[in-house]
Amino acid sequence: MSPLFAALPPGDLPTHAYVAPTGVHATAPLAVLPATRETTHTVTAGDTVYDIAARYDVSPRALVRANSLPDGGRWIMPGARLRIPVGGDTDVAPAASAPAPSSGSEKGGSASSGGASSGGTVTVRGGDTLTDIAARHGVSVADIARANDLQDTRLIYPGQELRLGGAAAEADRSRPEPLDRPYDETTIGDHRAGEAVPDTFLHYRYGDGIARSAAANRDYLAGTEVPSRAAVRELIVRTSERHGVDPTLMLALSYQESGWNHRAVSPANAIGAMQVIPSSGQWASGLVGRELNLLDPEDNVTAGVVIMRTLLRSADTTDEAIGGYYQGLASVRQHGLFADTRQYVRNITYFQTTL
Repeated sequence: MSPLFAALPPGDLPTHAYVAPTGVHATAPLAVLPATRETTHTVTAGDTVYDIAARYDVSPRALVRANSLPDGGRWIMPGARLRIPVGGDTDVAPAASAPAPSSGSEKGGSASSGGASSGGTVTVRGGDTLTDIAARHGVSVADIARANDLQDTRLIYPGQELRLGGAAAEADRSRPEPLDRPYDETTIGDHRAGEAVPDTFLHYRYGDGIARSAAANRDYLAGTEVPSRAAVRELIVRTSERHGVDPTLMLALSYQESGWNHRAVSPANAIGAMQVIPSSGQWASGLVGRELNLLDPEDNVTAGVVIMRTLLRSADTTDEAIGGYYQGLASVRQHGLFADTRQYVRNITYFQTTL
């Protein structure tokens, strides 16, 4: 899985690589090909361990173990051949319901447009993939594909009714009311206090308040309409051009960070297509002279673009600026580019010429 890194202001950064990974990433899933005998897969541009695992109906963990991938499979390169284990288990956990926001205008939605409806069905929303739906409802991609006789999991469309299959679906859930800012440690309250929420990736672990805030933002975005990946791509181009930043750079960066998926929220509470944490969102708000809401797709992209613009102006080289988005510019200046940062920069450079 490609890591998703929070954008951090250059003057307010930790001195180590600040990793903000999430399991939601990458391109539209391919047809499910359950492995009945051991086979291999050749990595193509944009592949992640999660995508490949979903395609062959095995768990990412099993795929990492079968190939002894370092760093949990963070870095897989085009052309690499991966062994697909037979009978790998799935390990997707269901998402919990979003907390009730303390304020916001009433704008409800039916269960058919948000979560599962009674009877174990779900209505596809704009931006959904089967991987997203399976993760939200605690079933596997293969369960949904089999229940609906889908030959190619890319061919789903907004408004389509899908049977969830597999385990019992989640209870009905209404679309949450709009929020004007993301949850953070100061506003999370006791939401999911005492529950086990994702708080680690590899050797990085985040505090309880950060992890619960991330869970709340993830739950919120799972229940709201978001633009498709194609629409996010167009938004990145327009915003980059408006702020004088190379659109190919921002497209590559967002693709590496989230796969152009605005529902992505990492355990470090890095939010949306540009994977910006709330404190960096406040910094970006100061740069543009208005409050940016990272839960809003346009504001999220704006935050990432103006942060990158500032890094480009502050850093000595473009590679240093890109590395600063990943590692933090203060850390880059103090320690140089870490090994994983250099790989991150190579990925961005590669995607600039291939997307």
